[in-house]
Amino acid sequence: MNGSASAFTQSVGRFIAKLKSVDLELAQELSALLPNASALRSADTFVPAPVDVDSRMQLVEVMYPVMLDKAPIFSGEIKDMLGACLKEWGSIDVLLREGLAPARMLLFCGLPGTGKTMAAHWLAQELQLPLLTLNLATVMSSYLGKTGNNLKAVFDHANARPCVLLLDEFDAIAKRRDDGSDVGELKRLVNVLLQALDEWPANAMLVAATNHGELLDPAVWRRFDVVLNFDKPDAGLIAQFLCDLPLADKTREALAKLLEGESFSAIGAMVLSARKTALLEQAPLEPLLLKLAIRACMSRGQMKKPLDAEMLLMYLDGYSRREIASHFGKTHPTVSSVIKRYLGE
Repeated sequence: MNGSASAFTQSVGRFIAKLKSVDLELAQELSALLPNASALRSADTFVPAPVDVDSRMQLVEVMYPVMLDKAPIFSGEIKDMLGACLKEWGSIDVLLREGLAPARMLLFCGLPGTGKTMAAHWLAQELQLPLLTLNLATVMSSYLGKTGNNLKAVFDHANARPCVLLLDEFDAIAKRRDDGSDVGELKRLVNVLLQALDEWPANAMLVAATNHGELLDPAVWRRFDVVLNFDKPDAGLIAQFLCDLPLADKTREALAKLLEGESFSAIGAMVLSARKTALLEQAPLEPLLLKLAIRACMSRGQMKKPLDAEMLLMYLDGYSRREIASHFGKTHPTVSSVIKRYLGE
């Protein structure tokens, strides 16, 4: 079992499950001999992180304990699937004794900033396990043959104790082997990866995240227990994301609609920028956020008419509806209609 207590427990549990229909008494006797200690024991045991032989830089970044400042916002489907995984991990000892294993390898696909990395951090926090993040820049050695060795060292290190291993930018090490533009070294790297995935223990979680699922080797997909697609948040999720800001409900709803199509990371950066400006200029936060959201909506080409954004920005700068109408040669009701459509006023 390669020295893995969880693999041994799972294999014996699988044998016991088959034996129950033949010899229940012997099955119960074998079950009593299995280790009683939790499969997640020794999660906080210190194990030195592996390093690249040439640069002496660490191949993984270790975070323990993982503590998020803010609870992540997930869509209903993502939340349900991650909740189901946590439920399985809450009963890992029961599963192993029956020869089963919890969902131990998860693949997250989606555009940048949609919450894939945050979800991995949240899982580590909820499981109270160390989070090991692959240092891709160090692992991808320029020396021929060293990258595969580095990757194997990372997996050996992660196998030493229960943890959550995050492989971010997963397509960099799991690219299709039929891609003619890649050298043989990267193809050998995929073979090393596949072998490591096949030997992944039952009491550790592996999370791979990619922005380009179409680049992954077909053989990689079959190794994962759960595949989740992270989409950009809708207005409802964005409103939840903004719930801790001191905003009027009407303003929060208007912001959520204007920001629909942006990623959580982009919205977070926007909020941070507005908060700093509000603090340094002693200005109210709401109009600053609305201005940034309007410009973002305009840059995505989602304004109904080109002049709508300029009208809204003038309105937020304190101009009256009549002044705006006169400036653009429009009627007062037209300006009022634009403001109501986007800001609900």
